[in-house]
Amino acid sequence: MAIVASVFYLVTALNTGDAAWFRSNFDETPSQMILHCYGTDVVFEPAEAEYAGINELVNEALSGGKRWDPLTMSVSTYQDYLRHPQMMTLELRYAPPVRLHSAVKFFSRVDTLIIPLDGRHAQYNLVFGRMGDEVNAGSFHIESFDELRSYITAQGLCVKP
Repeated sequence: MAIVASVFYLVTALNTGDAAWFRSNFDETPSQMILHCYGTDVVFEPAEAEYAGINELVNEALSGGKRWDPLTMSVSTYQDYLRHPQMMTLELRYAPPVRLHSAVKFFSRVDTLIIPLDGRHAQYNLVFGRMGDEVNAGSFHIESFDELRSYITAQGLCVKP
């Protein structure tokens, strides 16, 4: 049994390029945080309490179970997320790039995470990744972003028109 587990671990580690693929913990701090709020950008600075609150909730959500999905964010969808008057999206930029540990190779190196919170794809609790101008293949389904949505609403950080 130990040999089978060892082989499984080794094959998965080699396939993903991530020796810690089994870790579900995500504890990163973005260098920039932008809430695209129904066509208006709200930029949070690291010294702001809201920055820390949002980051904590994002890390908690990304530390839970994740399921990879082939649904990939198109360039036009990304542009809509940035400025559409009926969408709210959180964009987190990381320097240096980060990794979301999982049993799949995707998201092994991203410098931007995009989380739709209202509008297209928001009901699926997805997170999309980018590296520079390139969109990562697929997305991860997260258990829930409800606490993050509630925090943003309760703090009055983004109000739906």
